[in-house]
Amino acid sequence: MKTRIINRSGSSMSEIGFGCAGAGNLYRPVSYEDFSAAACKASELGIEYFDTAPHYGGGLSERRLGVALGDIPHQQVFVSTKVGRLLHPDHFVEQKDAEGFVSASPFDREYNYTYDGVMRSFEDSLQRLGVSHVDMLLMHDIGELTHKEQHAMYFQQAINGGFKAMMELREQGLVSNIGLGVNEWQICDQAMNYAQFDCFMVANCFTLLNNNITHTFTDKCSDNNVSLIAAAPFNSGILAKGSKNLGHYLYGEAPKDIVDKVIAIESICKQFNVSLQAAAIQYALRYDCVKSVLIGMTNENRVKQNIVWYEEPIPEAFWQALAPVIYSS
Repeated sequence: MKTRIINRSGSSMSEIGFGCAGAGNLYRPVSYEDFSAAACKASELGIEYFDTAPHYGGGLSERRLGVALGDIPHQQVFVSTKVGRLLHPDHFVEQKDAEGFVSASPFDREYNYTYDGVMRSFEDSLQRLGVSHVDMLLMHDIGELTHKEQHAMYFQQAINGGFKAMMELREQGLVSNIGLGVNEWQICDQAMNYAQFDCFMVANCFTLLNNNITHTFTDKCSDNNVSLIAAAPFNSGILAKGSKNLGHYLYGEAPKDIVDKVIAIESICKQFNVSLQAAAIQYALRYDCVKSVLIGMTNENRVKQNIVWYEEPIPEAFWQALAPVIYSS
């Protein structure tokens, strides 16, 4: 698999990344055996990049990933995790269903973007992962989409302390790259005024259906030597299942205008004999500032299928025909 270089740090990562939210039992239980087999198959087939977070299953995803990658030399993998939530044990349950994660670890989450909160979260993650350092540390879910009227308070926490903590960890060599992991690119634009970031992970907003990030922000990232990771290329399902099977869109039901847009994209895919899923995965990689596309995976078959779509040949004429559809208002 091809790799790309994070501009500012020089770190290398595979063009396809393995998202580990599913390892935290997102929406449904996933066995450790299935997840471990998937992670090992991904590594065997050239996927180096693995992303997790304390939020995923209340620490379950980090624990499982640490064990699954335990026998793979660290120099052969690139691991990112996140800060912004502290985990507190719920002493009255053995497993916990919370925020979409089922039968997960018995921990409650507390948003905390302070200096001390980031440092504690990072130390806890190292223990769950069983490592002494990570390749990338991302501040998780900062922004109005998550915090609404409390956004200003949490963003100020980050400005006053969280960003400083992340930069210190990078200076100490405990992390190689720092950035944000969010669902709205606009907060990345704002955060660039307060810290020197290496990379931003943007989920659900660098896709065939949502791409206003390309109007100005991709150029700004290139001009400032900041790299991007495009997560959730299927927009939580609809670009994987198509208009007939109607997968989720942004974690909910797809509205009619989105379904109509998917139908229009499918028509061009049929004209050029290109699969919708291949177009969804390869789209963001057409931008030089994008270093990896992160896809959630929970079993070996999904790993192998995603790589097939990633490797599917797509002619340039397809992208030219598609542009008026995906960039229309």
